[in-house]
Amino acid sequence: MFLRDLFLLVLCTQLILGDTDLEGRPPGREGSVVDACIALKEEAQEIRREGYSAIDKADVIREQAYRVKDEAFELKDEAYDIKERAMEARSELETTLVETLALMRSQATVTNLYIQDIRTTLSSVSSRMDRLEGMIEEIGQKVEDSASEVTEKVSEVTAKVSETQSTAATIKNRQQAWISEIRLISLYKMTEENNRHSGGYDSDLATDGQFTHDRNVDNSIRTYTHTRSTANNNKIWIELGGVFRIHKIKIWNLRHCCEEQIVGSHIYADDELIGTVIQALSTYDFTVSDKDPTYASRITLHQPLALLIHILELQVWGSGPFQQ
Repeated sequence: MFLRDLFLLVLCTQLILGDTDLEGRPPGREGSVVDACIALKEEAQEIRREGYSAIDKADVIREQAYRVKDEAFELKDEAYDIKERAMEARSELETTLVETLALMRSQATVTNLYIQDIRTTLSSVSSRMDRLEGMIEEIGQKVEDSASEVTEKVSEVTAKVSETQSTAATIKNRQQAWISEIRLISLYKMTEENNRHSGGYDSDLATDGQFTHDRNVDNSIRTYTHTRSTANNNKIWIELGGVFRIHKIKIWNLRHCCEEQIVGSHIYADDELIGTVIQALSTYDFTVSDKDPTYASRITLHQPLALLIHILELQVWGSGPFQQ
């Protein structure tokens, strides 16, 4: 069949090219041969197209084969890398296991030594505990022997504490009575003034409790305080040393001379005005009402006018001291 088709193909080619003479052949055969040649030509063209298509497919398959080959080589390289890493990991694991076993052996040796030390220590502690038990028994006996003595001493201390409490209660009652007692609270207290005289007429003479009324007594033995000059705002004050309730303030004026110098003076308990001198007298009593109690730690005699302050005594009656 293949030879026939090949013969017909050659024949058709010669006919087409005009190289073959068909004379002497039977009539009617020339048309059939031509048709067959044309059919064969078309079939040959179809075969050629299929051949080209097969070649293209073969090229595609060859390219795919090359890609598969490349991927196979890549997989092979990855397999070799994985194998190498696996070998390295295996080697590291073996090294780690060896080191771990060596460390465990060394730790086991150290642990055995510790256990031996602990056993030795426990033996020593046991002997010490035995000695301590003996000492505790001795101490317990001594404690029992001392218990009766301690009980007697506790009884004595309790009695003394009761006596002390009673004494403290008595002292407290006396202190409360003393605090509530109205008494002279300015005697010998610290004083000061803002215009001091240089002739020995210090402000302390106002709280020394000494009085001299005789006009003929020499100045050197007169016990009165005297400011230096007739300046405005002469002051003398007493520091009571605590907070007291003020009941009365008494001023003993100078009698042998110049009684009018005190007129216009104000007397203060801290910042509260207690009274004002409005006329020349020998003494002045400023009483604080119980309806308006006054508490203070300083008493001030203030002369705002340009006059002297010279008094025999400045006395304060009160109770306390109290907390702030």
